[in-house]
Amino acid sequence: MSVENKKIIGILGCGWLGLPLAQQLVEDGHIVRGSTTQNSKLEKIIKTGASAFIVQCEEDRCTGLSTFLTQIDYLIITLPPGVRANPTRRFDLVIQNIQKEIIAQGVQKILFISSTAVYGETEGTIVESTPTAAVSLSGKQLVECEQILQNATAYDTSIIRFGGLIGPDRHPIFALAKRTQIDNPEGKINFIHLDDCIELIKRCIQYFQNGSIYNGVSPYHPTRINYYTEMAKKAAIQLPPFKKGEGIIRTISSEKAEKNLGMCFAVENLLTLN
Repeated sequence: MSVENKKIIGILGCGWLGLPLAQQLVEDGHIVRGSTTQNSKLEKIIKTGASAFIVQCEEDRCTGLSTFLTQIDYLIITLPPGVRANPTRRFDLVIQNIQKEIIAQGVQKILFISSTAVYGETEGTIVESTPTAAVSLSGKQLVECEQILQNATAYDTSIIRFGGLIGPDRHPIFALAKRTQIDNPEGKINFIHLDDCIELIKRCIQYFQNGSIYNGVSPYHPTRINYYTEMAKKAAIQLPPFKKGEGIIRTISSEKAEKNLGMCFAVENLLTLN
């Protein structure tokens, strides 16, 4: 990598997505900083070749963030809203506190990892210009966070809205097996594999454009009943019955990323447990 292409990239939140992302960006030749809230996870970040930082961001304050942000070129925010575990959490206030430090440290480019939950229960073909209509608490807060970051003029923001995340140690088939029934059998799956998440993030960095929003969903949309039945066979597990009746039928399109960023999905059929 040439000197002019090498960037200092901060990944705020080195979890399931952020940690392998850090490793890939280091391998690509970038200088990477990764954050965690736990001392026990510092070594995992260091093993990727990134610098490791303890950063705590809450509704009322952030600790360790100013040092983490010093002189970075790009900040990738991969923090989950966390409202499932704590329904009273105000993730929008967390983002506002992060934003204050972003401005104070003069960070110029932000990539925010959001979710297709912002579209709520909208049916049909969903593209980036489809109005947000979040239903879940998490989705509603993500809409607020997107607006907070995009409305600022002190820095540039790009957003990726990922569909359901699958990959190593992460697949919904195992949680579904514990339910009494599975709803929306004729609905389409809108998932993306970890490998393609990382590739899309890399392309958003390479072709960064202020104000851009990209859906991150594999172009593979079988019905839920067909997909989960096949995956249950691969996992050798028994699924509960599928609930009869109409559900939400929609396909989330990533054609914009394919056209504008040259995105090619490596894991297209998603019939994988790892």
